[in-house]
Amino acid sequence: MRQAPPSPIEADPGKRSAYRRMKGFATALLAAMAGTYLVSRAFEPKYPALGFVRALAEAAMVGGIADWFAVTALFRHPLGLPLPHTAIIPRNKDRIGENLAKFVETNFLAPDIISGKLARIDFAMQFAHWLAVPERGRQIAQWTLDFVPSLLSAIDDEDIRRFLHENVAERVRGVDTPLVVGTIADTLLEGDRHQAVVTELLEQLAQLFEEHKPLIRQRVRESTAWIWKKLSIDEKVSDNLIAVVDETLKDLSENPDHAWRRGFDDAIRDFVSQLRSSPDYLAKWEALKERLVEHPALKDYLANVWRDIKVWIESDATSPDSYLKARIEEGIAGIADGLLTDAAMREKLNAWLRETMLALVDGQRHAIARLISETVHHWDAATVTQKIELEVGRDLQFVRINGTVIGGFVGLLLHTLDVLLF
Repeated sequence: MRQAPPSPIEADPGKRSAYRRMKGFATALLAAMAGTYLVSRAFEPKYPALGFVRALAEAAMVGGIADWFAVTALFRHPLGLPLPHTAIIPRNKDRIGENLAKFVETNFLAPDIISGKLARIDFAMQFAHWLAVPERGRQIAQWTLDFVPSLLSAIDDEDIRRFLHENVAERVRGVDTPLVVGTIADTLLEGDRHQAVVTELLEQLAQLFEEHKPLIRQRVRESTAWIWKKLSIDEKVSDNLIAVVDETLKDLSENPDHAWRRGFDDAIRDFVSQLRSSPDYLAKWEALKERLVEHPALKDYLANVWRDIKVWIESDATSPDSYLKARIEEGIAGIADGLLTDAAMREKLNAWLRETMLALVDGQRHAIARLISETVHHWDAATVTQKIELEVGRDLQFVRINGTVIGGFVGLLLHTLDVLLF
């Protein structure tokens, strides 16, 4: 059998005990006044002075009973009698919930009230002072590093590799190759700027050729018939070949107007023109990009990059001299110092925080009020009565005690006046 949840009274034995003690005291005081009345009434003919005690006890009983009735009528029918205007709280439970919800919404969650409260709080400064404590920066950095291993282990490596590849592929496919190559070519060709590049390439080629002259002579000798070797014809051929290449490279390097260089310029311009306008070139570039992004070497490279990053992060996170920890601490200290010294930044941050919190509260205040109203509505009447009685019942017992005491003094005063005047 399923056990019912504890009632509010059972859930707070401390309050329940205090309430019962005060209720018992108020009842005992009323009973004491009743006993005093009976005793004094019985012996009053023999001892007329007891009339004052009787009057005090009689009025105290009236006051105590009246206040008992009033307090009891809030929560239930006195003596179980369904008298009008009794059991006020159980009968008006839903209305109490609605009024409570409206009261909270109007007096606590209204935008002007929330805005006024938030305007007096410098969130950014408080946060900056909190963050400026070095120990906090170290704690945050350590918490971050402690979280890193579990985060990395939770990440699927295949998902990361796919993510990296998809993003790189998207960037490569999104490159307008004709536009990029054409812009670079136009920049180089403008004012013959490319001539410096061509000259440098020719000089590098001449240097490379100079370094390989012995190899060229050896290859010519190996390719020449033995009879020509005897006549040293192979050396003349290799020397002449080398001299022609040297002269050609020198002429090309020193003469920007050389026919071959101008032909090269024309070829570049023609290439750029075709690149921008030819569908065939565009299709070739797109096919080249597609082969690049789908090449296994690229996928392997990205996988290795992620693996190396992951290994480094895991190793650094457990190192006593962690680079990441030091950088996080520096970043936190920088943020704190920046907020402490930059009033404009603090004001911007405060404005954003206030606006965000105000929008959050304003957007939810009707829902909060509805939650209060619906929660009270779904409570049964006995639960609401017990909860309210537990919270305020102890104080209400003072009403009964005061009624008993004050009633008694009023009765004594009236009896005294009656004896003196009549």
